[in-house]
Amino acid sequence: MDLYYVGVLLWLFRMFVSCIISLLIGLVGVRILDKITAEITEFKAIKGNAEATALYVGGFMVFAGLVIHGSALNPMFLGQSILIGPYFNLERLLVVLSSVALSIFLAWVFYVVFAKSTPFGIDLDDINRSPIAIGAFMFCYEVYMGLVIHASLMIPL
Repeated sequence: MDLYYVGVLLWLFRMFVSCIISLLIGLVGVRILDKITAEITEFKAIKGNAEATALYVGGFMVFAGLVIHGSALNPMFLGQSILIGPYFNLERLLVVLSSVALSIFLAWVFYVVFAKSTPFGIDLDDINRSPIAIGAFMFCYEVYMGLVIHASLMIPL
């Protein structure tokens, strides 16, 4: 096989693995959001509602697109050696994990501020009144998480 094609296949493999790891990290972030926002019944409310489910799935598609784009431009696995060790960039993984942890913390802070202090007279519990509102909330959070992971994949190391 031509050396060019071997290089392309290795790059695609690195990108695929980077995408899988990043998507799993993001899904854990969505599950943590579900725990943080205990007053908002995300998954229970969108289940069975076509529009809310469409918003959730649409948000996931944007999230996945951002992760794929970030992984394609800067795969988590860098190095030209065929050995396993150089493929895994622990620094990049730590940057992604740290960025996601910080973004989850900030999301929790924003939630507490909006849920407890009700600035502008807005009560976040009102979201529970409509599955579509919860779907939109989840859509926005998935885009938020996708942007965070995309940005952390773009940080030069």
